[in-house]
Amino acid sequence: MKIPPLHLVWLWAAGACGAGEVTIAVRGGPEGCVIVRPAGASPSQVYAADELRRFVGEMTGVPLPIVSDDGPLPARAILLGDTRHTGRLLGGAVDLAALGDDGFRLKTCPPHVLVVGGPVRGTLYGVYELLERFGGCRWYTSWHSVIPAREAFTVPPLDETQRPAFVMREPFWFDMFDGDLAARNKCNGNAMRLSEKHGGKIRFGGGLFVHTFNALCPPDEFFDGHPEYFSEIDGRRVRERTQLCLTNPDVLRIVTGRVLERIRKDPGARLFSVSQNDWLNFCTCPACRAVDEGEGSHAGTMIGFVNRVAEAVEKEFPGVWIETLAYQYTRKPPKTIRPRRNVVPRLCSIECDFSRPLDRSAFEQNVRFVEELRAWGAMTDKLYVWDYTTNFRDYIAPFPNVMALQGNVRLFRDNGVVGLFEQGAYQGRHGDFAELKAWLLAKWLWDPERPAEELLDDFFRGYYGAASPLVRRYFNEVHGFHADPAGRPLRISEDFVRSPITDEFLSKAGALWREAEEAVRDSPAHRYHVRMAAVPVLYARLVRLPPYEAIRVWVTEDPAAHGVPPDRRALAAELLARFAEARDIRISENKERHDRVLAEWGEWAAPGRPAVAPGARSAAVEDGVLALAREGEWGETVADPLAEDGSAMRLFNTHYEWCATLPFRRVAFDAGKRYSIRMRVRVEGAPGKVGEAFWAGVYDAKNRRSCGAIDRKTSAVGDGYSWYDVAEWVPEREHYFWIGPGRFDKKNGATSAIRALYVDRLEIALVD
Repeated sequence: MKIPPLHLVWLWAAGACGAGEVTIAVRGGPEGCVIVRPAGASPSQVYAADELRRFVGEMTGVPLPIVSDDGPLPARAILLGDTRHTGRLLGGAVDLAALGDDGFRLKTCPPHVLVVGGPVRGTLYGVYELLERFGGCRWYTSWHSVIPAREAFTVPPLDETQRPAFVMREPFWFDMFDGDLAARNKCNGNAMRLSEKHGGKIRFGGGLFVHTFNALCPPDEFFDGHPEYFSEIDGRRVRERTQLCLTNPDVLRIVTGRVLERIRKDPGARLFSVSQNDWLNFCTCPACRAVDEGEGSHAGTMIGFVNRVAEAVEKEFPGVWIETLAYQYTRKPPKTIRPRRNVVPRLCSIECDFSRPLDRSAFEQNVRFVEELRAWGAMTDKLYVWDYTTNFRDYIAPFPNVMALQGNVRLFRDNGVVGLFEQGAYQGRHGDFAELKAWLLAKWLWDPERPAEELLDDFFRGYYGAASPLVRRYFNEVHGFHADPAGRPLRISEDFVRSPITDEFLSKAGALWREAEEAVRDSPAHRYHVRMAAVPVLYARLVRLPPYEAIRVWVTEDPAAHGVPPDRRALAAELLARFAEARDIRISENKERHDRVLAEWGEWAAPGRPAVAPGARSAAVEDGVLALAREGEWGETVADPLAEDGSAMRLFNTHYEWCATLPFRRVAFDAGKRYSIRMRVRVEGAPGKVGEAFWAGVYDAKNRRSCGAIDRKTSAVGDGYSWYDVAEWVPEREHYFWIGPGRFDKKNGATSAIRALYVDRLEIALVD
């Protein structure tokens, strides 16, 4: 289903209705226009009338009456939808089908205004267009709107029809999930909290939203009995991080049956995803390889498989579409296989440079992506795109991509894309210009031709108030970096430490944001926006400081020499203060990284260090201070009444890696002096087994050499806890203590000589 470009027609001579503006309400004047809705109005048309009444009232103080069309036409009216009066005023029947679910027509027929739209979302969107365009209403975020006070609300002569550029419009940003905000900005995507009153949304059903292979054919259910259902790699079927064998007829039968089951339970949804898992490991069995080699792409097996699922679905559910991904290894379209009419391929731009529009970057991945976009667009009328608009590693780092957004939306529209998913910082608010990016995308997904400067000026003025010129200056300057995307592209997992944005610029930007905050000191709403928008600069300055980790162990005769540097402490404290001021800020898509960074800030910002007596010459290091790799797989922290503090680190007998470590960059020690380290551990032996119980030591990571190590056989350890001397040496920051369960010969089928190794504590001491 190809969607025509946004259609705007202005007719200043208003046809059969006559010309002239219509005044809807005048502050302090006579009663305003009457809102007329159909007697059988849909929930969204009822809501449209309520929203129109609400915002006209806020603007002018005039409460507009709401009536249904089963009475006579009022002397002055705003007619919503296809009322029984609308066709007569237009001089003919209304063709709602031509408008689709979301389109509308705005027409002045003095003394009336017509908002002609269908019962799904069209009427509601038409009302919002009227309020925004002629009332000056703005809905920038879920918490910040601008509804201007007006002496009169007047609509000029017009006859305008709008249909959206994309059928499905989804700026996938945290705040845009709010149903009211999304509807007011004409978004209808799956993730938005759009209820019946908003006209609903285009929805994925049955829990099948991308990366669904494991959900439809789980390895835990099938692999033991049927490894042939899953990917063959290097001649071996794999269970972990696997895909499906797409030429196996039993896999087709299982997946088709389960998709149909889910559709039957959720028949109101439009889309159901049959798509690869979020990793590589495609099947290379002879049958799959033959198809993919013949088609020149792994999309050969993918589209062929999904076509067969979709064919079965269409027989029972002709209105349902089956979505799949053209992602990573399936991005290149197949040579001859074409998606069925009810298959929706979704092309993903994950590898690209986003410093400028995709088709204007010389970066290799961009060149390939644009070629693939055009090829997919030529073979289907249901092409969707999953585009990326944030830095997922660091949501709150500067990511100057705004000037690429409109060009990308236009590129997608011009190549037949009908559904556009713009993934942003979806787990929290106040990422880098997050609210601006979400709002701009909403506008351009409806009409990609809206002038960028007009929209930018609008948002900056309404959202930042008197600070707008200063914020705009920062915005313009930060978008001047990444001048050579072929050499230094702007990617979606950018480590800001390596960004071309300079420290000198960050220093100037910090002063600029402070000036901006001062400019709005008497406007709490605008001051809040400025403070949150400055977070990326604070964060960028912090991550650019020399590496530092908070001290966890103090064994020094000069504690003052090991404090947190003042600039690091101040920046961490300021970021924590702003996080506390706001809600739902997320640092990174990765939750572990988010938690770790916040914990580091807390340690750096603490007003003091752990209590330590001057001249402390030894320190106990509890097991909780050690870093445990692969927690749950190589070990865990457990309650242990035999441990001195009731807690111990239990290392499993499944491996012998150096899994528990203490980096000496987290130890305050006196450079050049000699130290000793010992450990209190116990061994749970395996009955009848003899072998190595544990090994431990200190390693110099910089010079790749040992600074001392020990190991013990099971015959040399008792049942309870004992102290063992590990090393005596002169420590440096690059050194670290390590320990692991005892070694055994896995290659020849040997197993560990112990059941578990328990680590209670270490002791580090200055040597006289």
